[in-house]
Amino acid sequence: MDYQKKRDAIYNILVNAGFDVVKPAGAFYIFPRSPVEDDIRFVRKMQRHHILAVPGIGFGKKGYFRLAYCVSMDTIKRSEKHFKEIMSSAH
Repeated sequence: MDYQKKRDAIYNILVNAGFDVVKPAGAFYIFPRSPVEDDIRFVRKMQRHHILAVPGIGFGKKGYFRLAYCVSMDTIKRSEKHFKEIMSSAH
């Protein structure tokens, strides 16, 4: 499975869950905006939903988080319900 299909899948999942995100033109990662100001706290919350992300502050993008989509398509698809749950309880 190629990265473009994985990128499109994770992008659509994030948008449908309500995240503010720009579709990357390349690479194997995506940088959505955190729905709360503290991206470190938000990443810890995602870990409780078994989603591994890195706070954006480590990349000079405070208030964002980084997700790599170099995982299986099945993993990406299984994440959808978790992103929706996370967003519904984010605020």
